Amino acid sequence: MLPVAPFGPDAAFIPGRRAPVAFAARDIEPWSAKKLNRVAIISMKITVLFPELPFRAEWIFPRTADAIPRAGYVDSLITRPLVEELTSAAPWDTLVTTPVDPVSFRGDVRGRLGVFVRAFRDFASKHRVAIWEGTHRFPISRNQLQGSTWLSNFNKQRGNRRSHAGRAWKRVLVILVLAIQDGWCDVDILLDPSFLHLPRRGDKVVWFPGSVSRQANLEDPNLHRPEPTSLLEALREIDEAEPWRIQFRGDLSQHPGRQIQRLVSKFFNVQPKTT
Repeated sequence: MLPVAPFGPDAAFIPGRRAPVAFAARDIEPWSAKKLNRVAIISMKITVLFPELPFRAEWIFPRTADAIPRAGYVDSLITRPLVEELTSAAPWDTLVTTPVDPVSFRGDVRGRLGVFVRAFRDFASKHRVAIWEGTHRFPISRNQLQGSTWLSNFNKQRGNRRSHAGRAWKRVLVILVLAIQDGWCDVDILLDPSFLHLPRRGDKVVWFPGSVSRQANLEDPNLHRPEPTSLLEALREIDEAEPWRIQFRGDLSQHPGRQIQRLVSKFFNVQPKTT
């Protein structure tokens, strides 16, 4: 499933196509030059991209945050009725229903690149709950777990969903590696705003419901901002305050991928061979 020609000359590939290339960090931002400069696409293994994509910390998700916000959070919102209300609203659907035009490839791309894009879309649709929970995982205390069998089961199910999503993501990346080696694209395609990401180990993405309003009141004691009385209210305030939690689906112009000039139309001209 080869293209008529690679998407560009060998010098355009990240990492090096036939041999490792010593890129300057600024030229492949946000990728880690330390990691990719040792890699050649012709012999690239899935371990280059899995279990963690080799881009710099804080490119899309933060790496610095307090273990618990200084203002605390409203832990009384973590109850079965309020969690059920939250899940019934299916807030994760916005991740896959928000229209996103890719900037680096054509939406109707064919060939092995098209196979990868469709595989990713299937993955995102099937595992959208786990992807959303990746940036909206709220703490459930030991006392809450011990006091509610339902919350305990919910917590276990969250972990299972993340494990299943991780395994499925690895299968999608196998398809991508083949597409890269055939010349359809390079690792830059994963920076396109149309793709969603699972948080990496070390990313500070725990959601502390109610912390936004509490922090605002701490900073301005005269504000008297009401605290949320439901997880849905808490969700609205956190997604507005921290748009990275929904991967900028509320305003795609803020997506960091939109700031990478080399992405624009990078893989537009690649076409499959005709028989």
